[in-house]
Amino acid sequence: MVNPNVLNYLFRVIILIKSPFVGLELATPVLDKAPPFAPGKNPHPHVLTMSMSWLLASALPPLYSQPRKANSPSGSSNGLTSMAFLANMLSSIPSHWVLIYDSDENGLGSNRFLHHTMAYKGPTLVVVKTNEGSVFCIACPDEWRESHQYWGREESALYQLLPKFGLLEKGPKMLYLNFSARGYPHGLRVGSDPRAPFISIDGGFEKIEFSKIPDKLCTIEVWGCGDTVSRDRQLEVKKWEVKEAERQRVVKMSASDWVDHPDRYLLELAGRPQYNSN
Repeated sequence: MVNPNVLNYLFRVIILIKSPFVGLELATPVLDKAPPFAPGKNPHPHVLTMSMSWLLASALPPLYSQPRKANSPSGSSNGLTSMAFLANMLSSIPSHWVLIYDSDENGLGSNRFLHHTMAYKGPTLVVVKTNEGSVFCIACPDEWRESHQYWGREESALYQLLPKFGLLEKGPKMLYLNFSARGYPHGLRVGSDPRAPFISIDGGFEKIEFSKIPDKLCTIEVWGCGDTVSRDRQLEVKKWEVKEAERQRVVKMSASDWVDHPDRYLLELAGRPQYNSN
């Protein structure tokens, strides 16, 4: 017999898909466990729980979830009640999501966020937890970049995960990340109205405001939703940065040496042609 808690969850997901602006209580304790897409690297419970990941996979655009079609078993007159079909539906949880930054492990700060998140060229989910227990998810369809202007495609979105699940806003030009441009606010912001963003994180990644209500930033997780190539290329760039920094301690490369250097081609493939030896 099918677990009634699972059926209750599926019913709520169907309601959520039809009414994305309606708040949904996460009261499915059987699902509140660590996500299965980080085997062997779970020294502490992640902020993104199993129930949150399933709800997000149902609500997010296919760009993030990459859903697989569930086929009803042949010869079954009532496929929806079969365990095989139910298992196929539940297998749609995105196993390709990979944790690329965890402030509890890597340190909380803007420099740590930039170091672990930049150069990842796939879509990402930034899960933010406040000191009061609220949890939000920032869906970014492209590589994170610094700019004094708001950016982002149609697939950009902001969800509240706790205390209630719901879509707060989605659409283009609602993402903002700036730590270098003078005369403009520093930090991370989310919202289509620059004068009143839904989420505002200060430049030190210590304070957060939700609808102008102040709180303390507790934890940030960044989940990569792209293919393995996106993660591999990011790791290649990070390894090169470490190797290059170590080498520059010994000898300074001239401009002419850099033009013909094989590492330059590697960085251009990874989309980082701005790196130089100066």
